Amino acid sequence: MEFQVDAQGKWQEVEAAKELLGEVENQYDLEVRRFVQDAPIYVLETSSGRKALKASNLSQFELEYITHSLADLDKQGLKSVVVPLEASDGSRFFRWGDSHYLLMDWVKGRHCDYLIESDALMVAKALARLHSASGNIRLDPVPDTRWLLGVWPLHFSRRLDQLKSFARLARKRSVPHSFDRLYLRDFDRYYREAVGGLEKLSDSDYTELCQDLSLRAFCHRDLAYHNILVDDGGPRFLDFDYSLVDLGLHDLADLLLRNLVLMGWKWERASHILDAYGSVIPLDHRAYSVLEAFLQFPHEYWQIGLQYYYEKQHWSEEYFLARYNRKLKSPDLRQRFLNTFAKAFA
Repeated sequence: MEFQVDAQGKWQEVEAAKELLGEVENQYDLEVRRFVQDAPIYVLETSSGRKALKASNLSQFELEYITHSLADLDKQGLKSVVVPLEASDGSRFFRWGDSHYLLMDWVKGRHCDYLIESDALMVAKALARLHSASGNIRLDPVPDTRWLLGVWPLHFSRRLDQLKSFARLARKRSVPHSFDRLYLRDFDRYYREAVGGLEKLSDSDYTELCQDLSLRAFCHRDLAYHNILVDDGGPRFLDFDYSLVDLGLHDLADLLLRNLVLMGWKWERASHILDAYGSVIPLDHRAYSVLEAFLQFPHEYWQIGLQYYYEKQHWSEEYFLARYNRKLKSPDLRQRFLNTFAKAFA
């Protein structure tokens, strides 16, 4: 659940959203006094303190899986997750209109900053503790789309096919856009890297790790800086909308990639993150072979192609070009890092 660092905008009287806020009062036995809306979040001043109300378009099954998992983690004393509050019927969300809504205690803090190494290492340790605790929670039933154990080879293969499809769409345009030319310029390089990532995954211990149920984890899957608040108690993970069951290495690889792209593929940053995570959950050679395969695959190149050619995000051409150059600005440094990683954990 995504929170602003502090309430933004102008406070409004309850009458401005009377029906929705009346339902909140009925469901949670409290009085709403005023609110600020920053869709999909409502910040509420209530008789029980400040709350965050979030609208969600996820299905009831998905929300049950997410909220039950978070509640189980909370029962174990994990302080790094924000658990939706129980409504009057015991559920941790309610339906109103076309959406579900979740109410949470307001978390005040600052956004994580990956430019600060101490933040990155603090997040790595907290992430490992989340994964360790999730080994003891009930992960059943889980929506099929949220169970990724053993599915990486299929996902990598599908993404390879999509890369070829993106290139075909770029070539078909009678008058190529600037983004098309840029994407095609780098296609051969990144397609080879994608093939290499899939081959390394096939040669790794991935299948063996997936068969070890003690390694399955409740993964966050979207470790963007704005989904992590830092308060006096440490990192707090927000917005589990994309969470799934997988090897904890899924999240660890995501954390590594976000830091490496930001920091110009500095080996020292990756090494320190691996050490921080490993201080909670020790990593052996099997884990490193899987991480190497994940990092080899050019996820950033695939993702921006997906956003441009399939999802057709409503961003300007200039924004796409800037995003491309920011995410893929250091191919030589990336390759040097991958070589160093392979030698370090051969």
